[in-house]
Amino acid sequence: MKILLKQIGFYLIFLILLTFFCSLLNLIGLNSTITNLILFIFNASMFLILGYKRGIKSANKGYYAGLKMGLILLLILVIINLIVSQRFFTTSTIIYYIVLLLCSIFGGMLGISRKKTN
Repeated sequence: MKILLKQIGFYLIFLILLTFFCSLLNLIGLNSTITNLILFIFNASMFLILGYKRGIKSANKGYYAGLKMGLILLLILVIINLIVSQRFFTTSTIIYYIVLLLCSIFGGMLGISRKKTN
């Protein structure tokens, strides 16, 4: 449980710093589409990395470990989204969340396969 809370805290700090950085890029005058793409790429890679780490620590079924990690992180994102934007889900946000969840599952599968080869 301690490791899980550590990974969630790491993700939240990463998310805050990434949002701050992209906000600065928006203030400089960079197109918001580009900053949204940057947010997506780094967020997906973070889901992949944390799913990978969770898969390495898993005894078996890396996809399940990645799924659990992804669902916990998605729950955090959904709560933040509901607080900040105060609007309901659109199809684009649902697709965004599904892609992030798939990245986490894939990271868990990579982690468990990496563990078995060592």
